[in-house]
Amino acid sequence: MKKVEKGLTTRVYIKGDSTWSIEERMKHYGIPGASIAVIHNGEIAWAKGYGVTDKESNTPVTTQTLFQAAATSMPVSAYGALCLVEQHQLDLDENINNYLKSWKVPENEFTKEKKVTIKNILNHSAGIHPRGTGRYSIDEKIPTLVQILNGTSPAKNAPITINKEPEESVRFAYASYVPIQQLMLDVKGKTFPEIMHELVLEPLEMNNSTYNQSLTAAQLSKIATGYLTDGSKAEGGRSIYPAMATNGLWTTAEDYAKFIINRYQTLNGKTTKGLSRELTKLMGTPYGVNGSSWSFTLGLGFQLLNRNNEIYLRHHGWNRGFYTEIVAHRDKEYGVVVMTNSTFPEFNAEVMRAVAIAYEWDNYVPVHEKIEIEQSFADSITGRYTENGNIIEVIQKGNQLFYKNIVDVEAEELVKISDSSFVRRNSSLFIQFKPNAENKRMNLQYLSRNDGSMVATFVKIDADRKEPVEFLLEGDVEKAITAYRMLLEKEPTNPAVTEAHLNDLGYDFFHANRMKLSLNTFKINIILYPDSFQVYDSYAEACEKAGKMDLAILNYAKSLELNPENNRTRHKLQELKTKKKQNTAVNEN
Repeated sequence: MKKVEKGLTTRVYIKGDSTWSIEERMKHYGIPGASIAVIHNGEIAWAKGYGVTDKESNTPVTTQTLFQAAATSMPVSAYGALCLVEQHQLDLDENINNYLKSWKVPENEFTKEKKVTIKNILNHSAGIHPRGTGRYSIDEKIPTLVQILNGTSPAKNAPITINKEPEESVRFAYASYVPIQQLMLDVKGKTFPEIMHELVLEPLEMNNSTYNQSLTAAQLSKIATGYLTDGSKAEGGRSIYPAMATNGLWTTAEDYAKFIINRYQTLNGKTTKGLSRELTKLMGTPYGVNGSSWSFTLGLGFQLLNRNNEIYLRHHGWNRGFYTEIVAHRDKEYGVVVMTNSTFPEFNAEVMRAVAIAYEWDNYVPVHEKIEIEQSFADSITGRYTENGNIIEVIQKGNQLFYKNIVDVEAEELVKISDSSFVRRNSSLFIQFKPNAENKRMNLQYLSRNDGSMVATFVKIDADRKEPVEFLLEGDVEKAITAYRMLLEKEPTNPAVTEAHLNDLGYDFFHANRMKLSLNTFKINIILYPDSFQVYDSYAEACEKAGKMDLAILNYAKSLELNPENNRTRHKLQELKTKKKQNTAVNEN
């Protein structure tokens, strides 16, 4: 335990590096409280609370403190649905509409040939859209589940539908589990918290856990208060999540560890409590190809990480003011649960790596020794590299090399670990430099740590060449607009000029509080894609954060004009108009 508490480290550990303590990193990030449970040899090795549940009361976090599990609710909900399969009340491969009564999955062009099954929903291969369903403050009107499914007021989300053929690919969506929740209600005729208590929480002795959103006085006395990344208290201290199967579980790290341990006990024939061995094994069986850049595949409920052929069950959850992450080896009976009442995923990951190193998990944390870099080789690789408009710089300072994505503020040390490979402490990918056979220029290549396969190739470019993003970073918006327009006309499919790429770039700046860059990026996206409701919505959100209330209202209105079914935008627009009216009244008084 002491080794864990003082052993927090980066994603890649270089021998000789110093480490941090849990308290140091909580202070660094501004995290009020955390709860940790470590699983070793199929048992809870230890569980402990750190920090406080609430900054005002300074009540210490204990092993009994309740945190919102957020989307780590999903594996537990999947387990509940599989219990009904075990009882022969459901069939995994049956059309889900044959069970649903209060609502049906809408039939459209994508469901003509293949119907949505329960298995499709659980492993995210159904093609559910939109991705999420929203949160509600404790004093807001809470929609029914059917209102969420239909996207009708007071629900904030668009109607839940299918926008790709089932089983075509895997696409993680938080909204996927809303139909599962309704299915369980229709089959059992009870509330979802009652169903989950009966099927999962009580049998697995998760005695401090509940899916209830209206907590009892005893539970309220044990909950953690949620905090935002700026240190402020989340409105009301917590939010309400009527999509309980996705986000609704209140639990402790120790209780969640019991859930994971039950899986090991079932697979090893040590218990008959809960699911059968067959269905338990199915939860950790990867399904299909996700076709994305994610580092995980999906089972029934769990995400699956492949670390050099060691398979880990993983899930994370981010509610407003809470972040939870779990990871456990699929087969070898060890893992960890980390819960916090703030939202800094880096901290949870650092704790998990400390546990992995202390307990010697297989292939979880890469450990390397640093090798000296020859000056001639350093000279040959310094410079700028590009791939689809993205720019990477390799810079030499003294006897060290540094790697910098041009849109980032900080550079990272580039550490040589073999004759041909480099690593960065905060990336799991290998980097190699190879001469281009055609033009003899140097290429920077990313390689997968798992199988050595090529992930991406960046080509070295002349010092005087500029990509559109560089004008943006320099603050020359007019030149950036011209450059992006020229690129769009010349290469309309170039990833660097797609609406989605620019939107993601704008949000990268948004989350880093680089608001001028965020606003300029979204403005360029509006100029390039004036008929897209999404670009106005994103720009409006950035305007709101930057305190430009009138511009936010104007652009939310434009977004809603282009997409009248966007309930989230309608709610945001109404919320801002109300705030503006209240502010005007205060100023007049």
